[in-house]
Amino acid sequence: MNMICRKKAMLDRGWSWVVLCSSFVVMALSYGVILSLTVYLEDLKEEFDVGSREAGMITGVSLLFATFISPVASYVCNRFGFRATITSSGLIITVSMILSSFTTTYTQIFCSSALTGFGVSFAYTTCSVIMGFYFRRYYVLANGIVFAGVSTGMFALPILFEYLNSQYTWRQCYRIIAAMCLNISVAGALIAPHPSIDTDQNNPKKGEITQGPDGDNHTINSIEYTAANTNEDKETISLEEQNNELPEVDIHHQKIHEESTDPDVEVQTPENTKTNYIRRLLSYAAHFLNAFCRVFELRLFLKLDFIILFTTMYVLSVGYMGTIIHFVARFEWVGFTPAKSSFLLSLMGIGGIVSRLTHGFLVDRHYITAINLYFLNLILAAAFVFSLTFVSSYLWSQILSFFIGMWMGLFPPLAPVIIKDLVGIKRFNSAFGLTIVSYGLADFTGSLSVGWIYDLTEDYNKSFYLTSACLLCGGLLMLVLIIMNKKKVNRSLKLVNGVSIPLKNEDSE
Repeated sequence: MNMICRKKAMLDRGWSWVVLCSSFVVMALSYGVILSLTVYLEDLKEEFDVGSREAGMITGVSLLFATFISPVASYVCNRFGFRATITSSGLIITVSMILSSFTTTYTQIFCSSALTGFGVSFAYTTCSVIMGFYFRRYYVLANGIVFAGVSTGMFALPILFEYLNSQYTWRQCYRIIAAMCLNISVAGALIAPHPSIDTDQNNPKKGEITQGPDGDNHTINSIEYTAANTNEDKETISLEEQNNELPEVDIHHQKIHEESTDPDVEVQTPENTKTNYIRRLLSYAAHFLNAFCRVFELRLFLKLDFIILFTTMYVLSVGYMGTIIHFVARFEWVGFTPAKSSFLLSLMGIGGIVSRLTHGFLVDRHYITAINLYFLNLILAAAFVFSLTFVSSYLWSQILSFFIGMWMGLFPPLAPVIIKDLVGIKRFNSAFGLTIVSYGLADFTGSLSVGWIYDLTEDYNKSFYLTSACLLCGGLLMLVLIIMNKKKVNRSLKLVNGVSIPLKNEDSE
C-alpha cells in the first residue's frame, strides 16, 4: 500500500525548489528532445526517401500526441501521482527511441514517433501543472523556469546531436538519446508524494483508507475530478457515483411480457421491445455524454472569449511549431553548414531561456499584464520571422534567431497564466487541458503545411511567410480578446460615491 504524505508542504521554499529543478530537467529531456530531433530531418529524408512534408510529420506526430492526449495524461497523473507519471514517461520515451532506431520503413518510424509523443505528454502535462502545487507567490517565475527547460534543451541538445551525428549514424544517435532520456525517470523519483496544497485535506482520495463513522476502515474507490486546487469552493464529480445511478441493462435476459392481468396494458411485442431497448441505449448515451461534458468542462466553448482564445492558440501554434520544426532545414537550404544551422536553433533556445527567466519579474511586479505581454510577443515574433526571409548573412541570422527565441519563448509559460485569468480558478484545469488539445492539432498541421509548401515551391521563404502570417493573425485575435476583456471589466465596475468597485465575478472565485 502506498504511503500517503499527510504533512502539508510549505509553499515557495524547501523541497519545492528541488521539484522545480527536477521539472526543469524533465522538460529539457522530453519536450526539448523532440524539438531538437529536427537536426536529423535531412538524414530521415534520405533514409526513407521522403520529402520535407513527410519528414516533418515524423516530428509533427510526436508533438501531436504530446499535446493531444493531455486529458489522458491528466487522468494518469490524478490517479497515480506526479512521481509515477513522470517516471513512466521516461521509460516510454526510452523504449520508443530504441524502437525508432530499428525501424526500416516510414510507417514504422511514424508509429514509434507517436509513442514518443505519448511519453512526452505524460512529462509535459505533469510539469505544466505541478508548480501550482508547490508555489504561490513566485508561481509565474517558477513556471517560467520550468518552461525554460525546453529552451535549454533547444540550446544544448542540437549542438550535442549534431556532434553525435558526425560521429555515428542516426540510428546509433537515437540509441544514445534513449539512454539520456532515462534521466527523466531519475528526476521524477525526486518528486516525493505530495498532498494537494490548498485543498480540503478531509476529502479522501482514491485508494486512501479512511475511518468511517462506525469505526471501521473504508477504502475510497471513486474517481474524483476536482476543478480547482484552492481553499475556495470546489466542484467534485464522482464518476463512479454517476455510474451507480445508471440502471443495468441485460440484453440477453430481457423478457417480453406476452400476458398481462390488466387488459388496458399493451402486450409487448418483439418490435416494441427493440424500440424500448434503443430508447434506453440512447438515454444511457445521452447521460454519458452529459457527464463527459461536465467532467471536461466542454461548456467553456459556449463562451465567446474562450472560443477566441482557443482559436488564437491554434493559429499561433501553427506558426510557432512550423518555424521551429523547419528552422534548421531552412538555413541548410540557404547554404549554411549543418553545424551552423544547428547553432542557430541553439540561439533560439538561448533567447527563450532569457525571456522565460525574466518575464516573471515583469508580470509579478505588475509592470505589464500577462495578456498584453503575450500580444506584444506575438507581433514581434511575426515581424522577426518575416524579416528572416530577407536575410542571407550569418551574422544577421544569429541576431534574428536569438530574438525570435525570446519572443516565441514566452508563448508556453504565459498561456496558463492567461487561461487562469480568463476562465477563473474553478475552470482553470479543464480549460488548460482543452487548450493543450489545440496545441496538438496545430503542431501536426503546422509541420505538415510548411513542408507541403516547400515541396511545391522548393522555397523555404514562402513557407516562413505562412508561419509569420499565422503569428500575426494570432496577435490580432489576442488584441480582440484584450478589447473584450477591457469591456467586460468596465461593465463589471459599479460606481459608488465616486469610487469604482468591481462586482463579484463567479468565474474568478
